[in-house]
Amino acid sequence: MRLLMIEDQDDFVAKVRIAVKADGPEIEFLTAAEVGLDQPFTDQASYEEQLFALLKKIQDERKIDLVLLDSDLSRMGNGIAQSMCRQAFQELGVPVCRYKKKHSDTQSNRLQDLKRIAREGASAVWVPPELVKLEKLPELVRWLVNVEQGFSQLRQTIEGNPKLLSQPLGPAGILSLALGRPAAKADFLGYTAQNFFFFGAPLNEDESQADAPASVAVQATRLGYWLINYILLFPGPILSPPAAAAYLNLQLDSFGQTPVQEAIKLARYEGPFRGLSQFYWRDELGKILDGADGDIATLPAVKAIELKRVDDESPGASAYLCVLTQQPIADAAAALNPDWIPAGANVARISQDLFDKIDPMLSA
Repeated sequence: MRLLMIEDQDDFVAKVRIAVKADGPEIEFLTAAEVGLDQPFTDQASYEEQLFALLKKIQDERKIDLVLLDSDLSRMGNGIAQSMCRQAFQELGVPVCRYKKKHSDTQSNRLQDLKRIAREGASAVWVPPELVKLEKLPELVRWLVNVEQGFSQLRQTIEGNPKLLSQPLGPAGILSLALGRPAAKADFLGYTAQNFFFFGAPLNEDESQADAPASVAVQATRLGYWLINYILLFPGPILSPPAAAAYLNLQLDSFGQTPVQEAIKLARYEGPFRGLSQFYWRDELGKILDGADGDIATLPAVKAIELKRVDDESPGASAYLCVLTQQPIADAAAALNPDWIPAGANVARISQDLFDKIDPMLSA
């Protein structure tokens, strides 16, 4: 894996380099200075045009797999902005992970982060802010490896089946087939309404073979952003552990018990970005519930343990995941979703109490 870090503070670059050397020996670590991104631009063309030409040359020569991009490049001194970098790498089909070094861990900031992903999720993956802390840099390195592997898996799948991009399948159809779940197309369509900016025009049949690899990279990267920033972040057809716990009406400590995990192991998601968490297919969990009269507690292997519910009054009911707290919440405690949460994310909600506290920000 070749990782390019674009950061204007040398001391932080040095700390990340140390973490990469210690925890990611399979990573070839490159900096902006090492690839020539710190050089001044001329007045002969726009900075955007010059940056794209330079990054294309770098990509042709270095084959960058992933970019780690600082959100503030004001100290670069040559006019490069992170927005310019995101746009250029988006056109090149190189996935970008964007971060901020200063972050306050509050619910209001979590809200702003989610809304920012809703606006800008088509051109970068946001690094979880807790991983940018110095003591967490080893975890950041492992996270970056898992993200790159997810994008690489999608790209390899599309390269192995070029018809995915030559047929009029649409993003939901392409992704459902790439994941080996054709029936998921209907669920994925619920994530397309607000997000047409994710996808450019599909490949044309008359495109030259020379253009095809770049087009595959671009489309795979767009699909990867869509999958990680929307479908996995806002749970619906694919559920994170807290979301799966909510769907089963279990509190997290009960969900983590071995008999429960054994009972649902066939529902595990094995697609791109699975290294970031243990995700689950909702429809497979639904089949397990169907065989348990709607309540996982009725399964023989689970009957012997004590389970704590999210909703004690309706044991067989599903609950929801609060996307701000990442905790399961009962139906009675959930507010209606704001319009920036995708319609397909039918397990995602916000706690009504929290909604009431930050409603002015939600409406901004």
